[in-house]
This record gives sequence, structure tokens and C-alpha cells, in this order.
Amino acid sequence: MNPIDYKAIPLDELEINPWEVANRLHVSRDFNSDAIDACLDELKKVVACKFSAVRTSVKRMGNDRLDCGFGEFKSATLMKNLKNSSEVFVFAATIGMGVDRLLTKMSATSQAQHFITDALASAIAEALADKTQALLCEGLCHRPRFSPGFGDLTLDIQPRILEFVNAQRLLGITINQSYLMSPVKSVTAFIGIEE
Repeated sequence: MNPIDYKAIPLDELEINPWEVANRLHVSRDFNSDAIDACLDELKKVVACKFSAVRTSVKRMGNDRLDCGFGEFKSATLMKNLKNSSEVFVFAATIGMGVDRLLTKMSATSQAQHFITDALASAIAEALADKTQALLCEGLCHRPRFSPGFGDLTLDIQPRILEFVNAQRLLGITINQSYLMSPVKSVTAFIGIEE
């Protein structure tokens, strides 16, 4: 296992996909609104993008069981995703607790602002996951990113991933008994490194 890679990423280094924003807002890609711009301006004041990751070996145990550095678990779909990968990046990323506080405030003051800001924050979290993948995999052949909740990879693996990448100390990510992360706009994922 390699040491933990940790980095804060300035928001202006992210490429926020306009299709992602439009899809989350249920509008056309070329839709413009002063309300969207105002919500994005507020969001930019509180976003704090960070990730932590570990590059580790993949061990296949048979019967769809594998170990990615933090103990055995079962997932046929992740096993398939990691085809031809003997190593994997395991990572967590977040856009920060300031976003949760802003969303809580907006939910009490304006449902419209809350909806817009939540959609924008989700798009930023996706852009952060894309940027994290690009930084980790630069110059490497890799598999598509794969997160708990996809296929048969259940959310109960989240606490083990977070502990493995030291997400609570480095990123401030915690998890509740329902496996929901806080800050809410946080992501965990595996990226297989192809041989």
C-alpha cells in the first residue's frame, strides 16, 4: 500500500459540466438565469474542495470476493469493473461542510435558492470527482470510476473506505448509521489501474 495522497483543489481548477448542471436543474443547457448566477456566487464563497486517496493492490479471492487494501468484501460488479487491474486507487472527495451549512440556511429561507444551490453543489462534487480522477490517473491507463451504490457494491462499505483514506481527519467526512456522509456533497470511489 502506498501512503495517502491528499490535496486541496481550487474551485477554478474544476470543469463544471454544463450538461450536468442543466440536467440537475431540469432546464436546457443554454438556460440562463440571474438566480442561478446569484446562487453560484454564494456557493463559491463556501466551497472547499479536497480529496484523499490510496493506491493499493487488488487481491481476488474467488466467489466475487476481493480486497482493495482494507479487508475482504464481495462485489461482482466491482470485480468486473476492475478487470485487468492489479492496482486500484481508493479515494474520498468533498466540497466541504460550508456547503451543508449554506444549504441548511437556504432551506429555511428560500426553497428555490435551495433547489438551485443543491443542484449546483452536486455538479461541483461531480466535477471534483472528475478532477481527482484526472490527477490520480495522469499518464495511466485506468478503468471507469466506480462508487458504492453502483451495481451490487453496497453502501455499507463506506465506513471502511473513509477510514482507509483517513477521510475524517484529512477531509472532515463522517458517516451515520444509514451510511450517509457528512458533508453531504462527498464522494467515495475506486479507480482500477489497467496493466
